[in-house]
Amino acid sequence: MSFLEDRRALTREKRLSSLSHFNGTLEALIDEVSGTDIRQRIRTFSQIHADEIIYAFDVLSKIEDAEIIVNGSIGCAGIGLAETDENYTWYGTNLVERDTILGGEEKLREAVLRAFEEKHPKAIFIIGTPVVAINNDDINSVILELEEELHIPVISIYTDGFKSKNPVSGYDIVTHSLLKYLVDKEAEEKEDFINVISFSENVEDIAAVVKILNALEISYRVIPRFSEIDEIRSISRAKATVVLNPEEGEYLAKELEEVYNIPYILSEPPIGYRGTKNFILKLADFLNIGEKAESYIEEVEEELAKGIKKDLLEGQKVFVDASLSKIPSYTRFLKNLGAEIVGFGAPFVDLENRKNLQKLDFLPRNTPVVIGNGQYFEKVNAIAKQKADFYISQYPGNAFAVDEGAVVVSTVNRVTYGFEGVQSLHDSFLRAFRRKGKLQSNSNYKTGWKTKSGNWYVKQEVS
Repeated sequence: MSFLEDRRALTREKRLSSLSHFNGTLEALIDEVSGTDIRQRIRTFSQIHADEIIYAFDVLSKIEDAEIIVNGSIGCAGIGLAETDENYTWYGTNLVERDTILGGEEKLREAVLRAFEEKHPKAIFIIGTPVVAINNDDINSVILELEEELHIPVISIYTDGFKSKNPVSGYDIVTHSLLKYLVDKEAEEKEDFINVISFSENVEDIAAVVKILNALEISYRVIPRFSEIDEIRSISRAKATVVLNPEEGEYLAKELEEVYNIPYILSEPPIGYRGTKNFILKLADFLNIGEKAESYIEEVEEELAKGIKKDLLEGQKVFVDASLSKIPSYTRFLKNLGAEIVGFGAPFVDLENRKNLQKLDFLPRNTPVVIGNGQYFEKVNAIAKQKADFYISQYPGNAFAVDEGAVVVSTVNRVTYGFEGVQSLHDSFLRAFRRKGKLQSNSNYKTGWKTKSGNWYVKQEVS
């Protein structure tokens, strides 16, 4: 049964038994998540981390002709300050103590009207916050009234910031609202394009994927990131869907398949040689352009091989921090360059993405694993114990690794997808070698912590 029957999306914990607290070995993790349900763990000490409100805001802010209202206190609305586009705008209701008691519906109404009058968007999204989740404002009545007046969709995004430990739940909540309130439900005939689902990819990665699609003459629409409202409406008319990062966009792809009979082309993220080839060949097989795709791959790989030093990371210890769906591609690529993978971190593991653990059969079973959203102190513990030479991460805020003497290779705002990503990752490590040996350890963590077991604060939850 489709999840669209529900008023709002379930958290990853409820829908997929998501585990976001684990510190141990690869073997122990595989054993722990192998059943029909995943037993939960808790951290008795936890560092600050992102939540689903931030993730929801991030993807909605990349929809080009829509506006966002952050319905909460001025502190909650401050998440928009992280937006790097100087021309970007968002609106906040700036709820104060009085509003939490008497209600903030009037401020919400004023914010929506102001956004419409100033920007003339094709849709307005209202992002929820802890304040509204607690005071239980009647947002739906405001929405119904304003939609009738403005003649555009006004859509509530039911985030609250505290029901889920997994910020990726924010993508699910956005997906649910887009499908329920925006996507064309009357679509009958399919059109000649595929949906390319992107939630967290930067513009550099999107460009690398688009380059491949253009070379193979595949018509596409990238959604919801960097899309327009009318493009999102049309996704129910696509002839197929492919997801760049399955653990982020699979919810949308599966709902499109179930509700609108749009085939979901399963593939891994297009990272490294193998990941990129798998992505291309899966598309080619569905579209019956196999010969063309193989010719393209052969041509690009031949040229790419000229600039790749195959033993670049020989004898180097690398810790990888990324989405679990990307870990097999990253570690396989780095190992092929000669690296020793001395551990990896990922935000969560659940009933869907746990299959990626089985793809790591080329790693030792005792490889250290840190599962958690943020939790730098646990990664410090692993990096220090393993004496990692390099730390590669898709997340911002990596100074802690530098302080432990590891050279950081950040993929933020850097292309990692496609064959361009192969060259980019290779060259990033090539440049990183120039910093190797020049770093001075200046750790903010006491030696006592770094000698403890990494799972010191991770306990089995008592039911």
